[in-house]
Amino acid sequence: MKIRGISSILLSLFLAQNLYAGFIPVVASFDGVGGAFGAAYTETFGENNILVGGATGDLNAFGAKYTRSFGSDFELSFGGLVFRDVGLVTTYERDLLDDEDDLYILNLEGSAYALGSKWWLFEDYVTLGFSGTQSTVKLKSYDDDELEEVDLAGANLFDIKTTELKLSLNLNFYDDQRTPTQGLGVNASLSNVSGRTGQSDQQIINYGFTAITPLLTYFSLLLNANYSDALVKVDKDYDTEEEIREALDADCSSLTNSAKRAKCEKLENSLVDYILQNNLYGTATPIGGSSGLRSFRQFRFKAAHTALYIVEFHTNLSSLLNILNYEDSRLSFVLFHDIGYANDDKIELFEESKVSNGIGLRYTQNRNSVNLQVASGSDDSSSWSLSFGKAF
Repeated sequence: MKIRGISSILLSLFLAQNLYAGFIPVVASFDGVGGAFGAAYTETFGENNILVGGATGDLNAFGAKYTRSFGSDFELSFGGLVFRDVGLVTTYERDLLDDEDDLYILNLEGSAYALGSKWWLFEDYVTLGFSGTQSTVKLKSYDDDELEEVDLAGANLFDIKTTELKLSLNLNFYDDQRTPTQGLGVNASLSNVSGRTGQSDQQIINYGFTAITPLLTYFSLLLNANYSDALVKVDKDYDTEEEIREALDADCSSLTNSAKRAKCEKLENSLVDYILQNNLYGTATPIGGSSGLRSFRQFRFKAAHTALYIVEFHTNLSSLLNILNYEDSRLSFVLFHDIGYANDDKIELFEESKVSNGIGLRYTQNRNSVNLQVASGSDDSSSWSLSFGKAF
């Protein structure tokens, strides 16, 4: 399967700087995304850190990040990346509907640039963050799930230019603020997403908590709950099906081949319906994939409201078997159960759910981790992933 979401793989380049020093090998694989391999190099001099890296495989990308620390409590960072030859696997169903028969591959290229800051307050019990991201994605063409191009007959495939401003707050009540083994964390963020042609501006509110409790000497239990809600400022130019269809301007009737015409009409109708629902209701943080419902593809479920609950039982192999037992690091065997909800109607959010169950190995250091996971769950879904990410 080709690339579906490049952000998870590219993000590994930036998170990896806290896991290794100097030269960094980069390998990642996600169900519904594909695999990538490459390398990065990081160097720290004084209060400055530079990270440069690239990847190839199911995408070609290059990224760099500069971070400046001001003491131990405040940092500023700037990063950028460019990518090409990306096949983004997606669907246009919303909520928890089965969409496996309506897969499309968007052939993309683009770039993104971000400026961010992080501030640790009150002995790291409070963390404030702010970031601004400007991204441009160029839609080159659509393929179906058989890798055959779908002709949209002259449709306007607008470049997706997005500006996102994000403010985050974390309250950390852990035994150790940087490498916790027990305690409670509360998180909240507000994002403003704007600038996309044909799509309404929206705000996304994310909030949740993480609880860690030790069980005997070598075991612990992690509970995580995350919620996401979208608020929409309706764009009056694109709030009806007729306006969206006119802006897309596809002319499927001009295709003489009946099979190609049917594919064109199906994709056109899917696009119009999805854009209309997104403009009227908004799209919150999707669930599914290596950090959500782990037996499903990355970002599988999209809706105006989502909720995700995760239960993990950890066995500390570093202490139990005395392997990779370094300061601020540990190797764990993980059993997990995920349950997720997605619905455009907040009142009906918890009426239907999807679940995933699985096992994994996780190496953590300084609140970052390398994860190898295998999962199965609802709808006979199954998946495995290898990724860098946050420890919790």
